[in-house]
Amino acid sequence: MKLEYHPHTVDDLNNAEIHYNELQLGLSQAFRIEVLKTIQRIKERPYLYAETNGVRRALLKSFPFSVVYRILDDETIRVLLVRHHKRHPGFGSERR
Repeated sequence: MKLEYHPHTVDDLNNAEIHYNELQLGLSQAFRIEVLKTIQRIKERPYLYAETNGVRRALLKSFPFSVVYRILDDETIRVLLVRHHKRHPGFGSERR
């Protein structure tokens, strides 16, 4: 499957990395690796995660974040956002 990213997904990732880098040197790198592993799992098995209102959410294993995505068609997955679990559930819901 082909991956697409919403333009603001990079901002989500960068903001989280800045936060983790301030907490502990090197933690942002561990976060990025975890996000990339989660996206790889999504790519390999896109229907694994439950769908709610047209989007799916894959939880990171070691950080309180989710990768929220939509399956556009049989060939394309669109990653909409990387969201902290304490963010309002509606955060990013306007992203398509």
